[in-house]
Amino acid sequence: MATQHVPDDIRDFILKHIASVPQIEALLLIWSNPEKRWRVSQIAARIYTGETETAKALEGLCANGLLARKDDAFGLSASEENTEMIGRLKEAYARHLIPVTDVIHGKSRGPRPTAETRLLRRDR
Repeated sequence: MATQHVPDDIRDFILKHIASVPQIEALLLIWSNPEKRWRVSQIAARIYTGETETAKALEGLCANGLLARKDDAFGLSASEENTEMIGRLKEAYARHLIPVTDVIHGKSRGPRPTAETRLLRRDR
């Protein structure tokens, strides 16, 4: 399975906090420069998405407690534990891009049957 390269705690973090690739891209961009306040247009240009999609991604990260919005700008607002996890997520994303994105995309597909489950169904 491709997601075997994603440590369990990072997989759990993704499943709890990340709903899309634009969210992870925006989060990692903001994490890389936590003192900076980012506008939607700046982030959209850097992660190559439209402003509407970027704004939706940022609002989701705010709702999950990872970012805070002040006026028209966003900044990191994660706990120390989550900030450390974001750093580990960055490393996993850089080394195992496909497995990490598979975890994100798998959320929308729901649980996938295991090989054992498929064999049991076939035997019926």
